Amino acid sequence: MTTEAMKPPAITPPAITPPAITPPAMTNERRRTVDTDWPTDNPFFHGPFAPWTEESAAYDLEIEGEIPADLRGALFRSSSNPRFQPRSFERYHWFEGDGMVAAIYVRDGKASYRARWVETDSFKVEVERGEAIYSGFVNGGSWGFVPDGAPKFKNVANTHMGMFGDHLLVFFEGGLPYAMDPETLDTRGEWNFHGGIDTLCTAHFKYDPATGDLLFFAAVGKVVTWYRADAATGRVIDSRSFDVDTPVMMHDFAVSENYAAFFVSPLQLRFDYVAQGKPGVVWNEHELPGETQLILLDRRTHEITRHEIGDASLPSHFYNAFEIGDEVVVRGHRSTQFGTPIDRLNSPMQPHEFLGAESYPWEWRVDTVTGAVKSTQVNDINGDLPRIDDRLTGRENRFGYYMAEKITRHDHLRGTDQFYGAPAPLAGPSEPVFVPRENSTGEDDGYLLSLWWHPLTRLTEVLVHDAANPSDQPLTRIKLPVRIPNGFHGSWADAAVLDGIAAETAADDIR
Repeated sequence: MTTEAMKPPAITPPAITPPAITPPAMTNERRRTVDTDWPTDNPFFHGPFAPWTEESAAYDLEIEGEIPADLRGALFRSSSNPRFQPRSFERYHWFEGDGMVAAIYVRDGKASYRARWVETDSFKVEVERGEAIYSGFVNGGSWGFVPDGAPKFKNVANTHMGMFGDHLLVFFEGGLPYAMDPETLDTRGEWNFHGGIDTLCTAHFKYDPATGDLLFFAAVGKVVTWYRADAATGRVIDSRSFDVDTPVMMHDFAVSENYAAFFVSPLQLRFDYVAQGKPGVVWNEHELPGETQLILLDRRTHEITRHEIGDASLPSHFYNAFEIGDEVVVRGHRSTQFGTPIDRLNSPMQPHEFLGAESYPWEWRVDTVTGAVKSTQVNDINGDLPRIDDRLTGRENRFGYYMAEKITRHDHLRGTDQFYGAPAPLAGPSEPVFVPRENSTGEDDGYLLSLWWHPLTRLTEVLVHDAANPSDQPLTRIKLPVRIPNGFHGSWADAAVLDGIAAETAADDIR
């Protein structure tokens, strides 16, 4: 176990410019009807992944069952939804679709819906030209003409979102977050925490349950920076940078009461390769000094310690972290490999190869005195996108929920698994979002909200399950008149929060 000096190194993002390409003649916008698949075998364009062209809104939605009386607020969901035909069907990956945020508002037993594109600067450039111009960042591909002054790389703003102040912030780890109006879903613009960050930040964040502060990080090249943003002012009030020796693609992290846990794996994000039309999400064990490392940042002192976990795997998404005595316990999902192997840059992975990646729940226990790590697989149920009751972030929790063939609940106290399903023919649940009941008394005293795909109607339904009683029969089915193409993450905002923002906005308008 080693320690480092507390002085953060300066971060200088690499200056990368896409290759010069002769501008093509202007073409008509390559569009499709709302519910028409493009002519390709790529699975990321079919079934629940199939794009949906239009922004839309609907009210008084069809409901089967009843919306619980104390479920009042909004479920915000990401959607990976390509606006234009990609430059290469063969190279396109699910991660690269344009961000469209869907909001399902529930109140007084009724539901409404709205979906809008996240209008990033790069998105607006493509809309102006009427076609895709950016290369894919996962598998690479050709570049179109990037006008002078346009962003060098595309910010797809499609990964995760959450409320911070009066903004709905939408995150993508290849750029800065974007702020949206939580009611209208109008895009307000880039959000840099009042100048606190300048290049990019992670797609994942945590809320400190004691203060409401936003906890997040940025991985730029070989440097990772931890941030804490004040809930009252929106400004960065704490940061710490450290070197990780490899241009890591670090997607998620975990926090306990006193520590932040980061994993340095062989997965790299290489913008220099993307600029050359090569795959930018790369698996490279040759540049990893030994095994995958678990790095603990002491949030009180900024001291850094490094711990090898025993293999070169990819811990991808995390439930939580907490402390028991001298141990820091981290729970998450782990894959053995992801991305294009470094020796296959000229023959990128095909979409079906990405779909075949397996991910299982694991637990890592770090002895902060000896530095030893104990790694244990929790179960053998393949799945990902785990969630907990967010009120227990950083504290010991019992239940974890994640997406598999059904939504799986793992009970860490009993070591058992139970499942939340859906009436046939619904399939393919999204990441579940836990919403506590009003005046809840227990960790599972609440609701699980998830999106499901209806293969006959080709539309999306929102299911509400009783979190304390796993079952194939949900309490509620909210039937949307649209398809929300498969996305990644979601979050809940209580009606009281949204009403407060609306009241403040109205007061500002009067003033």
